[in-house]
Amino acid sequence: MNYTYIKFESQTQGEKAVRLLSKHNIKASLRRNPNPNHKQGCNFALFAKDNIWNAYDIIRDNHIPNLGVESYRERL
Repeated sequence: MNYTYIKFESQTQGEKAVRLLSKHNIKASLRRNPNPNHKQGCNFALFAKDNIWNAYDIIRDNHIPNLGVESYRERL
């Protein structure tokens, strides 16, 4: 399965983004990054139920710091 998510450096930034998306009627959840880049530390991943790119645009336009969008393919 392929997952696309928005990465955050801290849990606080991710929680702000989830609350913001909720105000825009976009359901989202925050979890630890399933495929962390250890150079960036243990970061968090926001998974949106709707279009991830729409969610990313809203987060970016509201100046919530993030590490960008990433895709991860689950290994069998």
